[in-house]
Amino acid sequence: MEKVPAACAMDWSIQLEKSLRSQKPGKSVEALEEIGRRLEWWNSESELRFAEYCMFGLVPGEDKLFLNAILLRLADAFRLGNKQIKNGVVKLFLRMKKRKKRNGEGILSKGKLENYLELLSRVKEVFDKGDAEERALALLLFGCWADFAKDCADIRYILLSSLVSGDVLEVKAALFAAGCLSELSDDFANVFLEILIVIVSSPEISRDLKLAGGRAFSKLWCSFSLAEKAYKTGLKLIMDSSEDGFSALMLTSLSRIASRWMLLLPTQIELLAVFLSEERSMHMQATSLRCHRFFLARGVCDFPSTTDTVYKLFGILHRSESQPPVQLEALRILHKILLFNLSIIPCVEIPDLFLKLLVVVKSMLQSNIVSTRVLAVRVLADLSGKVLGREDIVSGGSGPALASQVISFVLDQILLLVTPEVNEYQPDFSVELEVKSLLYILFNLVEKHSYLHCLVLNNICLFINKLIRMIDKVMDTGKTGLSNHEVTEFGSHGKLVVESKLMLCVLKIVVVCLQNLEQTDAGTSQVLDELKRQAEIVCQCRSFNSYICMSYCLLLHLHSTFICMWQTAEGLISHHRNSSLFSLDSILQLDRSGLDCAKMLGRNSYWCSYKAGRNAACQGAWSTAAFIFEQLKGVVHSASCSCWLKSLVQFSTAEKYIQLFAFAEQGTSIAHSEGNSDATVGTTLTSNYYNYMEILLRACDALRSAEEILAASGIGHMFSFQRWFLALRAKALETVVDVMKLLDTISFTQDGTGSGGQLERRILLPGATSQTLGPLIHSSMEVSCQMTKLARELDLLLASFMGMDRQSVTSVSALALSCSLVAFTTGFAFLVPNLHSSENYRISKSHNLVEPFHALLIEDLVGRLRHIDSETRKNLLFLLKSFAIIKAVFCQGSKLEFPMLLMRQ
Repeated sequence: MEKVPAACAMDWSIQLEKSLRSQKPGKSVEALEEIGRRLEWWNSESELRFAEYCMFGLVPGEDKLFLNAILLRLADAFRLGNKQIKNGVVKLFLRMKKRKKRNGEGILSKGKLENYLELLSRVKEVFDKGDAEERALALLLFGCWADFAKDCADIRYILLSSLVSGDVLEVKAALFAAGCLSELSDDFANVFLEILIVIVSSPEISRDLKLAGGRAFSKLWCSFSLAEKAYKTGLKLIMDSSEDGFSALMLTSLSRIASRWMLLLPTQIELLAVFLSEERSMHMQATSLRCHRFFLARGVCDFPSTTDTVYKLFGILHRSESQPPVQLEALRILHKILLFNLSIIPCVEIPDLFLKLLVVVKSMLQSNIVSTRVLAVRVLADLSGKVLGREDIVSGGSGPALASQVISFVLDQILLLVTPEVNEYQPDFSVELEVKSLLYILFNLVEKHSYLHCLVLNNICLFINKLIRMIDKVMDTGKTGLSNHEVTEFGSHGKLVVESKLMLCVLKIVVVCLQNLEQTDAGTSQVLDELKRQAEIVCQCRSFNSYICMSYCLLLHLHSTFICMWQTAEGLISHHRNSSLFSLDSILQLDRSGLDCAKMLGRNSYWCSYKAGRNAACQGAWSTAAFIFEQLKGVVHSASCSCWLKSLVQFSTAEKYIQLFAFAEQGTSIAHSEGNSDATVGTTLTSNYYNYMEILLRACDALRSAEEILAASGIGHMFSFQRWFLALRAKALETVVDVMKLLDTISFTQDGTGSGGQLERRILLPGATSQTLGPLIHSSMEVSCQMTKLARELDLLLASFMGMDRQSVTSVSALALSCSLVAFTTGFAFLVPNLHSSENYRISKSHNLVEPFHALLIEDLVGRLRHIDSETRKNLLFLLKSFAIIKAVFCQGSKLEFPMLLMRQ
C-alpha cells in the first residue's frame, strides 16, 4: 500500500534538511521544487483518522510535528538564503495558495500549526532588514499565510503601511497580501477598502498599481455589507473610466464579488449585458463573455434578463467583424443559457429564435476549424431536442414545422459535404466526422420524439433521391474515371467511401423510425410507399457495393413486416382476416430477394456478410440470416467461432419456423434455392391444413440444438447468456405447445374432422363444476404455473446481465410480459365459483403452495404493466380486490406472508 503524505513527513523533513545544506549548485532549488510538489499533495489529502494512524504505525500528532519542522526549515531558508532561494520559497507557497481547499482546512490552516508565530517572526525579520525586493517577497508570504497572519497586529500594520510606500513593487505585493487577509477578516477588509479607493482614484497613480488595485477589489466579499460597498464603488469606477484595460479588470472583479452573493447577481448580469452591445469595444465584449462563462460554470443559468442577453449574443454571432474566438465563446454561452431557459421562453418567440439559431449554425459550419463546426452541430442537436420536447410546442402544432426546418437543414448540409464540387479539399475522415455529427441530430430526434418519425422518413426519402441523383451525375460525367464493372469497387479508393457509410447511417435512422412508428394514417402510407421505392432504387444502384444493397433489401423486408403488422391489426379490428395477404406475400418474396442479394456478398467480405446476417436477424429476415450463417460456418477456422455460427444457424432456423407459424393461415410457402445444405432447407406449407404444434416443436428442437452446440464448444461459460436465453426460449415454445394441446381438448370441429375444418372454442355450460372440469382445470393450472415460472426466470436473466443494451432489455422484457399474459389467460380460463376450497386449486400436487394462485397471477401482471398500460392495470387492481379476502382466509395460520400489492397502491 502506498504511504500517505503524513507517513512520509519524517523522511521528507530529513531530505529537505540535507538538500538545503548541500553545497552542490542548484541542489537547494531542486529541493524546494520537490518539497513544493509534496506539500501540494499533502494539502489535497484529508486529515487522518485514528484507524489510519494505526495502519501506518503513526502516533497521533506525529504528522503535525514534522509538518511544523518542514515549514520552519522553509522559513529559515527564506530568512538566510539568497534571493534565488527566497523566490523559490515564495513560488512554492503561491502555488499552494492557488490550489488550496475551499473549506480552508489545508496544512497551512492555523489549527495545524503550533509554531506559526515563529514562522511570521522569521519572515518579518527579512521585511525589516531587506531591500525593496525582499520586502515585497516577505509581503507575498504574509498573503500566502493569511489564515494565521490575519490575527497578528504587527502583520496588519506592516500591510497597511506598505500600501502607501513609494516603491511600486512593494505596494503591489502589499495589495496582494491585504486582499488575501480581506477574504478572512471583515474588520481589516473595511479599512483596506478605504485605502484602496484612494489608491485607485488617485490621478497620479501608475497604470500597474491601478490594475493591481482593481484585482484586489475581487477579494472584498467577506460580508454582504462589505461586498455591497465594494461593488457599488467598483461600479462607479467602471462608469467613470475610459480605459478598456481597467474597465475589463474591474468587470471581472465585480463578477467575482457578485458570484459570492446572489443579491448582487441581477445587477451584475445587467451590467454584463450592457458591455455586449455593438457600441462597446471588442475587448470589453470578450471580457463580458468570459464573465458570463464564469457565472455559468458556477451553475448560474437563470439570468434575470435572459431575452436581452440572448439577442445580444445573437448580435455578436451575426456581426462579421467579430473575431472567431469571440464568436465561439458567444455560441458556448448561448448554448448553455438556452438549454436552461428554453422551457420558459414563450412559445410565440420560439420560431424566430430557431430561425436565428439556424442562421448562426449555418455560418459556423463555414469555419475552417473542425471543432467549431462540430460544436455548432452539437448546439443545434441539444436545443432542437429540448424545444421539440415541449408539450405546448407539440400540442400547438408548431413542433412539426420547426422539426421540418431542422431536418431539412441537416440533410442539406450533409448533401453539401458529400458533393465533390463543394468540398474536394476536405479529407474523407473530416467529412465523415461532420456527417456523423449532423446525423446525431436526427438520431436524437427520432429516439426522443415519436411524433416526428413519419416526418423524418419523408425527408430521408427526399434526401436519398437527391443523393442518388448526385452520385449518378458524378458517374455520368466521368469524375471517378472508372468503367461500369469497376464502379462497385470504387468505394474502397474514392469518394464513395463516405457516401457508403452515410447510407448505412441513414439506414439506422430509418430502422429506428420503422420500429417505433405509431401513426397509421393515409399520410404515413404514402411515406412508406415512397420509402419502399427509394430502397428499391438503392438496391439497384450499381454505385454501391453488395453490402449496401443487402442492407437496403433488409430494409424492404422490415418495411413489409411493418405493413403486415399494420394491416393485421386493422384486420383484427374490422374482422377482415385476409387484409394482410399482400404484405405476407411481399415478405416472403423479399426473403427470396434477400437470399439472392446475400449470394452477391464477395468471398473476401466475410465480416460484411456476418453483419448482414446479424441485421437480417434483427429485422426478422430469418431465411436470409440462416442462409448467410450457413455459408459462413464453413469458412471460419476458430472452433469457438464455428460453434457460434452453427448455433446461429439453428437459432435462425427456429425463428423461421415460428415466423412460418404466423403465416400458416395464408397457405404461403418458402423454399431455398438449389445448392443449400440440409440445415437451411425451407418448409413447405400446405394450403388446406397446417400442423401448428409440429411447427413449434421443430422450432423447439432447433433451439435445443443451438444450446447444445454452445454447451459442447468447451467454452460454454463464454456463452452463458446465450445458452440461458435459448433454453428459456425453448421452454416457452414447449409451454405454448401445451397451451395448444389444451385448446385442442376443449375444441371441436364444426363441419367435421377433416382437413380444412375451423377450430372453435367450446362454450362452457353455466352449470359446469370443478368435479366435471377437474382434469381440464388442473392442466390449465399447470400450464399457467409453467408460464409464470418462465416469466420470473426471464426477470432473473435480466437481473443477472445488467450490461445488456436497451433493445435487448426491451425484447427480453416483452417476452417476460408475454409469458405473464399467457399465464394469466390460461389461469383464468376456468374460473369456477368456490374453486379455492378444492385441491385442484393448488398449482401442483408436488408443490405445497398455500397462496391463491389467481391473486399471484394478477400481481405478476400488474407489476409488469406499471409503465405500459395504466388503464388495464387499474382494472386488474380492481379484480384483485375480489381475491384479497379469499387470500386472507386461505393464508390464515400460514407462516408465509403475502404482500398486498393493492394496499401498497
